[in-house]
Amino acid sequence: MVLTLAVAQLLLILGSWFVTAAWPDLPMRSLLSSEGIRWLFGTFAQNLLTPLLAWLILGSVAYGAVVSSGLFDLRRPFTFRQRSALRFVAIEIVLFVAVLLLLTLIPQAPLLSATGQLFPSAFSDGLVPFLCFAVTVLALTYGLTTARLNTLSDVLHSLTVGFSKCASLWLVYILAAELYASVRYFWGI
Repeated sequence: MVLTLAVAQLLLILGSWFVTAAWPDLPMRSLLSSEGIRWLFGTFAQNLLTPLLAWLILGSVAYGAVVSSGLFDLRRPFTFRQRSALRFVAIEIVLFVAVLLLLTLIPQAPLLSATGQLFPSAFSDGLVPFLCFAVTVLALTYGLTTARLNTLSDVLHSLTVGFSKCASLWLVYILAAELYASVRYFWGI
């Protein structure tokens, strides 16, 4: 996947040069012109700044917390600590759902759009971050209650370990976001 995206980016750069050189009347822009090279260098960071980047960051944190806490590594028979932790997690799930319902279902709910719709609204914009936050809290609760996470250092490590486990996704995201932005630049969109 990474190699495919890198080759596609290279082909787009060379292809944009060829197309604009062969047919200069077309409304397309070359990525190898001085304007295109300035665009490539000057907008690289902006091209990466999408909601998907925030979701990837939050998802990596949540994934690391889940893996480190052992929340999905349940084996029977459950120990007393695991049963207690699962009860706490169940209570937290009910609380998260109740908060979400209160913020979306009551009249004049704050997460609804101005027209009273869920999509698009603050609810739809914040759903993925909310779910990542909820999963992170549930995983940390489970890990702390089962004593799988004993210290503050363990908790902090669990929040960062997901970045190394998701490193390949980060590279795919960077290449895909830049390819997408380059295609938009080439077509003048």
